[in-house]
This record gives sequence, structure tokens and C-alpha cells, in this order.
Amino acid sequence: MIVQTVAFVIKKEGRERFEGKTSKDVASMLEFPGCLSSECWFSEDKDTCEFMLVSKWESKKDFQNWLKRPEHLQEHRDAHKNKETKPSIVLEKTRKSYEVLS
Repeated sequence: MIVQTVAFVIKKEGRERFEGKTSKDVASMLEFPGCLSSECWFSEDKDTCEFMLVSKWESKKDFQNWLKRPEHLQEHRDAHKNKETKPSIVLEKTRKSYEVLS
């Protein structure tokens, strides 16, 4: 079993849009084979917000399959396509994977 985390530090003005994205991702994970749990944690300070998606999976392969689904890949293509005209609200992204030992 593994736990995946991905933390996004974003510009505060993107909070509403990012809340929608993370809500959609959590729901998608919960419906995906091999996902045992998924939730989004949130914190904010004066200038930024942080969203941390935390999910538990039966295996690393299950999580990788979720990442490879067509709609997820298309979201990334669309985000990179509009980089010049629409700057990203994401300031920092950190992903980690943990193996559950007990």
C-alpha cells in the first residue's frame, strides 16, 4: 500500500479555481480502481494558499494508472498550451510517495 501526496502552493487569487480542480480530482480518485482514500487539505497565509492532495492506494501502479487517464493528460496539455497567454497560478508543486509499512 502507498500514500501519495502532492502539494500546490498557489497565488491567493486562484483559490476558487483550484478548489474546484482539487474537488474534482478527489472525487475522480475515489471512483478509481485501487484507490482506498483521498482527501484535500488546505491552508493559507497572507499571500498564498496551499492545497495538499493526500491519497492512499493499493499499489503504485494503481496511482500511475489514475495519472495516465486521458482526461488528466488532456488537462496538462491544455495548461501547457496556454502558458504564454495565461500565466500559471501555481508557484510550487511537490509530490511524494510513501510506502505504508504496517
